[in-house]
Amino acid sequence: MAQDQVQGISIRPEDMVEGGAVPAEKNLLIESARFALYDYNGKAPPTVAAKLDLVDDEGTQYTQYYSAGDPLRFGPSPDGKTLVALGAAQNISKSSNFYTLMTNLVNAGYPENKLGSDISTLDGLYAFWTAVPQQKRAGLKKDEGAEAPKFEKVVLVPSQILRMPGEKAGKAVPAKKGAAPASVAPVEAGNEGTEGGDAVTAGALALVARAVGDSGSTTRQDLGVAVFKELATDPNRDAIAAMVYAPEFQAVLLANGYTIEGETFSK
Repeated sequence: MAQDQVQGISIRPEDMVEGGAVPAEKNLLIESARFALYDYNGKAPPTVAAKLDLVDDEGTQYTQYYSAGDPLRFGPSPDGKTLVALGAAQNISKSSNFYTLMTNLVNAGYPENKLGSDISTLDGLYAFWTAVPQQKRAGLKKDEGAEAPKFEKVVLVPSQILRMPGEKAGKAVPAKKGAAPASVAPVEAGNEGTEGGDAVTAGALALVARAVGDSGSTTRQDLGVAVFKELATDPNRDAIAAMVYAPEFQAVLLANGYTIEGETFSK
């Protein structure tokens, strides 16, 4: 094909779009985390959001926004590092995408006591990220027409922390993407000394067994919440939370007779 027949991609700023495909199932580094106003590329009223600038292992950059609240209730500080209350509201809603992000961050092993009001403390966090379903939120209308804002059906979240902010590269081992271990010996839930598992793996399996036994199935997100409710005083709590979200844990579940459908586990 002649060079003048090739259809190139426009490099005009007016033709560019924000974000793009959700970069799930890969290692990502948070280069910058700040609060900002976001209007869904001019297709919806502005909302207050957390803006994460991310980069993958190949150097590709992404920007992800996580809605946090009504700009009549909160506003970003001048440096974007914190949220400032503009009225009586003092708490971020649990129905926001930002809540989903931060809950999964803690479930992945980030110490909650290290979180304050400054989101820039997440700069430098390196983790394995995955996509989870967006919460059903009251008040969001379905798309109507070509100009209606297209709300994401999934939220990109960290599922395994590989390196904390400030840690030197090399301290963490990158997550193995896709492939599971060739063979994993069954681990008896609750038995810490079983071959093929340790206290953390056994603890995670015991958590799954209780959750599945109660309802017949459970989700990874429900397990992440259960860790901090049921194992509040367990010294392995944070490690078990990380194990639940680790890609290799799926192989352990399969080896122990569980069925995995997306983010749902059953037996």
